[in-house]
Amino acid sequence: MSTSSRRSLLKKFGIITGALTLQGCSNQPPNKSLVKSSGKKALNMDQLRNDIHGVHCFMVTPFLKNGQLDHEGLSRNIAIHAKAESKNMTIVVGGGMGEIFSLNMEEHRKMAESAVFGAQGKLPVVVGACGGYSTAKQMAQNAQVAGADAILLFAPPYWSWIPEYDGGIIRYFKDIIESIDIGVVLATVSGHKFPTGGEKYWPYVLKKLADLPNVIGFEDSSGGISMGKSLGSLVEERLVWVARGEGHALHALPVGAKATTSAVATFVPKACREFWQQGILGRGKQMKNILDSRINTMAKVRSVKPGYHVSGIKVALEFLGRAGGPVRLPLRPVLSEDRVKIADITKTHAEV
Repeated sequence: MSTSSRRSLLKKFGIITGALTLQGCSNQPPNKSLVKSSGKKALNMDQLRNDIHGVHCFMVTPFLKNGQLDHEGLSRNIAIHAKAESKNMTIVVGGGMGEIFSLNMEEHRKMAESAVFGAQGKLPVVVGACGGYSTAKQMAQNAQVAGADAILLFAPPYWSWIPEYDGGIIRYFKDIIESIDIGVVLATVSGHKFPTGGEKYWPYVLKKLADLPNVIGFEDSSGGISMGKSLGSLVEERLVWVARGEGHALHALPVGAKATTSAVATFVPKACREFWQQGILGRGKQMKNILDSRINTMAKVRSVKPGYHVSGIKVALEFLGRAGGPVRLPLRPVLSEDRVKIADITKTHAEV
């Protein structure tokens, strides 16, 4: 089944049952038998590469007051974007904003299912996969069974790259990638310092893995353009170059990146999409104007105090009547006196 055909099926399903489930008050998770058709599916990878051009909206993972996963709230948050039928937007759950390291395997499975259910076949869904070998592999399979389009695969913690011996790290990625047949976007960050020679590590890994049919792109955390440029024709023909954050995108989109991640696209999707469009046209001045006047103004919810990069987003979502809830340790919760500041920023600058 092609990507477009699969989305058409999910869209029809969403029209029939989505309104009742997504707007209701039931606390039951989506029915897995309705979200998936099988553990394996044939995606058109060329179409998927094209589909993930644009803005990668990194969603927070909402929790209830008792600390449990708010899977229904996540579906509702995503359904807002699906209802708007935002073009050039990809939904990413369990990424850097998604507190993925705090989720157990059952919660990760429910998160993936809820994201696919909320997207209703209208938006590509990418699900994070990380941790040790068996954990990352299970997360990848969770995403496939849920019906996601791709995974965002993080490097393992505390890995070591020995240039004359790459058997371990390449096999780690290859085994996980080959265990699924949905797309794979490689996240070029692991939360740990690069080993000696690390500036050459990711281009080397990407070139080694680019021939695998379901490797479709990479999220570039370098902050520069040398990694993307060093890949040459691979960026044009095989790998979607995703700039990490708008600051990086200012430099990367005009020279070949095809997508950018955003922490605040859930609040200002139009501005983020226009920023991306100007970027791929090489219009740096227009990009900067949109960034300064319409995106960074909303992003201030993350910097009212240090450590609010996730919790500030959640409080802003709550102000808009969406699901947010507490953050899990070790993240910092928003102090009560700062909630009003975040509400004021949201009221002034959010589009929706």
